[in-house]
Amino acid sequence: MIVSKPYRAPRTTSKARALNGVSRAPVCGSGGLLRHRAGPGATLDDAFAVLDEEPGSVPVTRHPARNLRGARITLDPAEGSGYYELTRIGSEVMVLVGNWAYNHTRVELVPGDGRIQFYFKLCGDLTLLVSRTEPLRLNRPSLLVYAQPAGVDMQEWTAPAALERSVAITFSPEYLIENFLTARSGALPELALASGHAERVRYMRRPLTASMFELASKLVDNPFEGVLRLVHTEAVTLELLCAAVNGFSTLASAPNEEYSDRDLRCLNAARDLLMRQLSPAPTIRQVSRAAGMNETSLKHGFKALFGETLFDFSVRCRMQHALTLLRERRMPVARIAESVGYSHQTSFATAFRRHFGVSPRDVRPVKPR
Repeated sequence: MIVSKPYRAPRTTSKARALNGVSRAPVCGSGGLLRHRAGPGATLDDAFAVLDEEPGSVPVTRHPARNLRGARITLDPAEGSGYYELTRIGSEVMVLVGNWAYNHTRVELVPGDGRIQFYFKLCGDLTLLVSRTEPLRLNRPSLLVYAQPAGVDMQEWTAPAALERSVAITFSPEYLIENFLTARSGALPELALASGHAERVRYMRRPLTASMFELASKLVDNPFEGVLRLVHTEAVTLELLCAAVNGFSTLASAPNEEYSDRDLRCLNAARDLLMRQLSPAPTIRQVSRAAGMNETSLKHGFKALFGETLFDFSVRCRMQHALTLLRERRMPVARIAESVGYSHQTSFATAFRRHFGVSPRDVRPVKPR
């Protein structure tokens, strides 16, 4: 379902504000790191323009052959901890990775630039004022897709000390239509086609599937440096967009459920337990008791919120841990099987092959001769 909320605000272009020194009415709290550097009400285009015009202020990495460029901007310790990482892929796609926490409430104006954004929320507590009367709170793993026309502004604010881990991918409606949309893309075509002449913010919100969560985490925790970091960001960004667009075809008819703060705490507690307790793997009854939620609500809410069943998530965590042990340590396979909840090595090998398509011994590092 597409939700549209009217919020029209008169504005000048961000370039005109930068040239004339004009800013909007002041807002309380920190103005945000990007707007601090690029000017109040600046767009992502403006942020990249500042990086290009002032290359000495922040180191910019470039990959000319693939038309990639990116930079990391670190928070001043007086404001908080963490960083923003900006990457531009070609002329169309802009990626903003956030991994930060502000010491105080951050309030920031987000100007409309006629683009579409896929916002992948991993953790944190951020609120978008999409209308004058309805704030949209993002405080759990979720995907928010919104079209914000030029001239239509929003405000966003984050809670103090809230660790924000997120990935925002921004591009034009034409880019989305030409490269990703199919006849089975749910309501995405409607949003993309309407964005060019709308006078309100239009948005859709969906649970973050396990695949999207894993891919977005790869972008936040990018292990590479230099040009390899840019290539990795490009590759994972495209894969993440594919997963998101595909998700709309499979979730088009799914209800968009809301959960109370207590429900969210219980479901996240269940997820944390499954990630920590790999051997023995807890039963659903044990998870239910530990999380403080009845089994029916737990199973339904976990699948809706995280995109996979309790059992599938438990198996994935255990198999990923086993893979790490097989690659990094010289433990016998039998001991690795025990460490992820399997009492018999053959049962573990069968489950491992079913999950990865290869046997445990196939992923062992090759010993030098």
